[in-house]
Amino acid sequence: MDVPVPTHVRNPALGWDITATAKAEKGEKIMRAQVLVNGFTEYDEQFNPAISNWQTQLRQKGQCPGDNKVEAIITDDKGEDTSSVDEWNEP
Repeated sequence: MDVPVPTHVRNPALGWDITATAKAEKGEKIMRAQVLVNGFTEYDEQFNPAISNWQTQLRQKGQCPGDNKVEAIITDDKGEDTSSVDEWNEP
């Protein structure tokens, strides 16, 4: 499973816009995608039927200024999780 580190861009109104993506490798499918922002679930979706590619954008999340952590967790069709994490501090 290819799960790049989520990206963040400061939103001019408030917080951050966060983009998370995943791509299934040959022979696997994406069954569930979750995005946690600072420990809170901001996105959680199960796919039936399973999918090969996934992307979401969350607007105005996290703290600015402050410490932020975004984790994307992807569950494949075998029930195995793959995750990636982005952490940053905006003074």
